[in-house]
Amino acid sequence: MTDITAETARLMKVAEAIVREMDRQGVADMLADRGFKVMDLAKVVVCAADGQVIPFRRP
Repeated sequence: MTDITAETARLMKVAEAIVREMDRQGVADMLADRGFKVMDLAKVVVCAADGQVIPFRRP
């Protein structure tokens, strides 16, 4: 996908799905209050869907 409009639309769809799922689980408001960045997670999800290996950070 090289079209910037298509990439942006894909990212927004993923972000919306994340927010819907967090809302369904009842954690959306709490995460928003703590400064959770949905777009950062959405970008990682898109990269993983494209086949990139995403390393987990260790605490």
